[in-house]
Amino acid sequence: MSHLANRASLSGPGSFCRMGSDLVACVHENRDSRRIVTGGIVTILLGTMAYGFVFGMWRAPLQGLYSALKMPVLFFATVLTSATANTMLAQVFGAALSFRQVCICMLIGLAVAASLLGAFSPVLLFLIAQLPSPGMAYLEFELTDRAADPITSVYWWLLIAHVSVIGAAGIAGNLKLYRLLVALQIRKRLTVALMVAWIGVSGFVGCELSWLLSPFLCDPTIEPHFVQQGYFEENFYERMWRAFKACTESSRSRSGPTEKLNL
Repeated sequence: MSHLANRASLSGPGSFCRMGSDLVACVHENRDSRRIVTGGIVTILLGTMAYGFVFGMWRAPLQGLYSALKMPVLFFATVLTSATANTMLAQVFGAALSFRQVCICMLIGLAVAASLLGAFSPVLLFLIAQLPSPGMAYLEFELTDRAADPITSVYWWLLIAHVSVIGAAGIAGNLKLYRLLVALQIRKRLTVALMVAWIGVSGFVGCELSWLLSPFLCDPTIEPHFVQQGYFEENFYERMWRAFKACTESSRSRSGPTEKLNL
C-alpha cells in the first residue's frame, strides 16, 4: 500500500505544486519518468480544459467548448515548441540538462500552472455569471461601434483579466521549478538566470501560439467559432494593446462626469 501511495504521490497535482523530495529525486535520477509525464499530462488536460471552458463561456457555451479543446493544445504545443530553445539556453548557462530533463521540467511547471488555473476556474465562473452576456444581440455591430460599447468594454476587460491570470499562473509554475533545478546540481545564481530565460522563451512562444489558436474568448460581434478568421489583420500584442487602450478610454469616460461634478 505504501508503494502504491508513493507512486500516486509522484503524479498528482499536489505533488507537482509541493515539489516534494520524492518527485525531485525521481527527476534527478531519471526514475519513474513515464509516471511523472503521465501525471503531468493528465493534470494539464484537466486544469486547462476547466479553465478553457470558463474562458469562452462568457461569449457562449459553444465557445466555451471550443476553448476547452484548444487550451490543452496551447500548453502542450508550448512545451514541444520551446523545449529545444530552453535546452540550448541550459547549455549556455552551464547546466548539464538533457532534452528529456528539460521537457520534464517544463511539463511539471505547466502542470503547476494548470493546477492553479483549474482551482481558479470556479471562482472565475461565478464572476462571469454576474456579467452581462452578449448572446447574439451584437452580431450586426463592429467592435469599434459606440452602440456596442456596453458589451465590448466587458470583452476588453475580460480579455486582459484572462491573459493576466494565465500569465501569472505560468510564471508561478516556472518559479516552482527553482527547487528542482537546484537539485539538478545547478548553482543558485545560474538557476535564477536560467528560470528568467525560460520564462521569457516560454512566454513569447505561448503568446504567439495563443494567437494561432485563438479565439478563446471570442469577439462579441462575431459568432462563436473554432478557427481564427483574421490571422494577418492583427497579432497578439496588437490585440492586447487595443484592449489596454479600450479599457483606459472606458475608465476615463466613466470618470469624466464625476470630475465635472467635483469641479
